[in-house]
Amino acid sequence: MDRVKKLSSKLQAQGQKITKQRRAILEVLAESDKPLTAEEVYLLVRGRKENTSLTTVYRNLKKLLAAGLITREGFHDDKAQFQLLSDPHCHNLVCLNCRKVVKITECPLASFAKTVGEREGFTITEHRMELYGYCSDCLQRAKKE
Repeated sequence: MDRVKKLSSKLQAQGQKITKQRRAILEVLAESDKPLTAEEVYLLVRGRKENTSLTTVYRNLKKLLAAGLITREGFHDDKAQFQLLSDPHCHNLVCLNCRKVVKITECPLASFAKTVGEREGFTITEHRMELYGYCSDCLQRAKKE
């Protein structure tokens, strides 16, 4: 079963309908290798010849978020980005200028999460970390300006 079918099944199990727009949004997010803004999702869905509006995209992103199928990342300029929740254990570097996302493959938090969880009486089931800054390309462009 492919990724979109699995997510659709989870959505149906929660009593949600799988509309054409919802499926298209899931497909767009599944095909993206980086988080997308609602506007980017909208343009990509429209590029598939799906009849939708930006309001519909926002409404569906909200439902997918509530269903626990996607994550929402906020930025300093209030442009939220969305991506599928494919790995509850992920770490990223995020460029504040171009929004490039680099996945960190090693886990710098494993022992810390275990220690804090034990100390506070929590069973840690997942954790995520995002480090914000500026990528080398953006820094180079800034030096030239």
